[in-house]
Amino acid sequence: MKQETNSEGGAALPWTLIAWAGLGILLNVGVARFTYGVMLPALKHDLALDYFGGGALNAIHLFGYLVGTLTGPALGRRLGMARLSRAAHVLIVLGALACAAAPASAEIGPLVLGLGRLATGLGAGGGVLAIMVIALAAVAPERRSVASLLIWSWMGVAMILSGLAAPWLVESGPGWRVSFVVAAAIAAAVAIAYPPRRFRGLAVEAPEAGSARTAFRLADLAGARWIYLIGVYFTFGLGYIAYSTFAGARLAANSAPVAAVSATWIVFGITTILGVGVTGAMLARPQWRRLAMAAAAFTGALGTAISVGDSPAAALAGAMIVGLGIASTPAIMSAYARERSPAEHYARAFSFATAALGAGQLLGPLAAGALADRYGTVAVPLFAAATYVVGTALALLDGRANKSGAAS
Repeated sequence: MKQETNSEGGAALPWTLIAWAGLGILLNVGVARFTYGVMLPALKHDLALDYFGGGALNAIHLFGYLVGTLTGPALGRRLGMARLSRAAHVLIVLGALACAAAPASAEIGPLVLGLGRLATGLGAGGGVLAIMVIALAAVAPERRSVASLLIWSWMGVAMILSGLAAPWLVESGPGWRVSFVVAAAIAAAVAIAYPPRRFRGLAVEAPEAGSARTAFRLADLAGARWIYLIGVYFTFGLGYIAYSTFAGARLAANSAPVAAVSATWIVFGITTILGVGVTGAMLARPQWRRLAMAAAAFTGALGTAISVGDSPAAALAGAMIVGLGIASTPAIMSAYARERSPAEHYARAFSFATAALGAGQLLGPLAAGALADRYGTVAVPLFAAATYVVGTALALLDGRANKSGAAS
């Protein structure tokens, strides 16, 4: 694919592009994962699922996401990142509509929903990769951390909307079907926007002067510059998806009122957005920059530990703290990966990093669902807290190994 240069230049942020990319994150991360956690009780009822089955349907989506992420760089070279984004979101439209049409049958319903979730996952994997490559290629290097944070903060918007819609999503009936139709409409909007016209040539930046032209390889992740960071992202994938998939189901199992579910998700979303602001301040200060990932992981460990309590107050307090790091972690990872790799290697480096996240996300719902079926839903926040603790330790090791900051 032809190498293209960034025509934006300077320190100005391309706001229309950031809004387009943010809408993609709202859909492919916020709605696809966090709204699913709100409507899982209704899905369990309508499709006669156990916890493992509910987790498996999320894992199927995340398996598709992993495959889409790994194949995205090659498809991007063939199609261009802008066309890849459009094709990915068209696939999401089809998959979301299939999910909405899943029959309320214990035999056929999960199969149709699983196929639809697989399609939306495949589209989301390629779509998020394309979105982040295009968006960060259009931003001056000194503003990429800010742009990444702004884009990932749209996860919080999806959580707030999910909380507001909780009364319709938690109860069995048409609520979860309508949510998939809304997801299809958002995907169609992202595909039509395509991205904004003047950014369609920013698939890949020109190689930096003197940079190596050999391909970024899996073996390149084995050094201290990458290995701890990849480990953090894997444990984050395990922990956050286990927590968010079953948080609504845990509240339902404890007979919490729908208002508590709604409040938990709204607070979750608000602190997700606030956490982005705190992380931005940390990334702007060299002495704090290398500790940003550890801080984000620690908030997850603390919040999920608090969520072990059975009361709605514990769920609310836990979500408030987990939210502080939920969008910050992928934003920090995106910025670190961009700064630790030459421009022409970023798509592949981002793909490998996201594959680690995807592996964690794939295993998290399966492990948490099996634990919930065996030991009760209290096992889920305990499992999530343990993974976050490991992630915090790895993040501290990463900061120590890269003492000059993420850009070292």
